[in-house]
Amino acid sequence: MDNEFDKEFDLSKKELSAFIAWYDAKDTGRGPSFFAIDKHDNNKGPFSSRNDYVIFNKILTFEVSEYSTK
Repeated sequence: MDNEFDKEFDLSKKELSAFIAWYDAKDTGRGPSFFAIDKHDNNKGPFSSRNDYVIFNKILTFEVSEYSTK
């Protein structure tokens, strides 16, 4: 993020593909300026759902690390 604020998300392959597709589209000027990330099991509190919103023009870099669930 451009304010030196790092966030880490645990995304499925499907969610990662959707994020990269959104990022690539926005980079060419298409699509919304934000991307919603479902917090899934990290949902704290009495909420039925909870999302973090990533703003395109605040992203400087992003890293993808893959791990095995076995």
